[in-house]
Amino acid sequence: MSDQDAVIRVTNGQFASNTYLVRTGEPGECILIDPGLDGDAIEQALDKEGLAPIAIFATHGHFDHIGSAEHFRRKYAVELHMHPADAKIARSSNFLMMAFKLNGRIDVAEEFVAIEDGFTWSSGAIGIEAIPVPGHTPGSTLLNVDGRLFSGDTIYRDDVWLTALPEQNRPQLIESVRRIWDVLPEAARVYPGHGGAATFGEIKQSNAPLRELLGLVGTASASD
Repeated sequence: MSDQDAVIRVTNGQFASNTYLVRTGEPGECILIDPGLDGDAIEQALDKEGLAPIAIFATHGHFDHIGSAEHFRRKYAVELHMHPADAKIARSSNFLMMAFKLNGRIDVAEEFVAIEDGFTWSSGAIGIEAIPVPGHTPGSTLLNVDGRLFSGDTIYRDDVWLTALPEQNRPQLIESVRRIWDVLPEAARVYPGHGGAATFGEIKQSNAPLRELLGLVGTASASD
């Protein structure tokens, strides 16, 4: 199944983060990655595609990535998977939304399955490997879904996002990205938590802010 057929992106209308519906290969089934604040838009995409999630995964615990997770967990009676190091951040979601002057409140996930080091998950033909990338948050996780990489707020296509959010650790983020820099396949397509997708090789070549963060100068040349 091609990436275009397998992955459906929903851009949340409030605090524009990406939610992904990833087909499992079974008719009517998907996994839901980073269900953000715009639950209505996600519902519409599920209905349009004729899909129902069989599991929910969060790359990290910020409100714009788990804003509707509890709603979908309850509605579809499925499990939410998240790294336990981000439980505190998830519980602070409504406080952070107030700090960002966002309207409304969310139901914070009451239950989740812990994504620990070495975590894998599979159902039918689809498999997921969790790769810890702490730094943006203590529990930030890159999800390798059958060779497609869902990177949350750790790797973007065109930029980096370093803010004064609680528990962000810049040196740890740099170390996490350096650790995967020469390990992940360059042909793998990366689906970030904000913005568009690209192959990992394209990101390594052309994301100047990320290269600068890592101490690399400019964009890479073909000989690098």
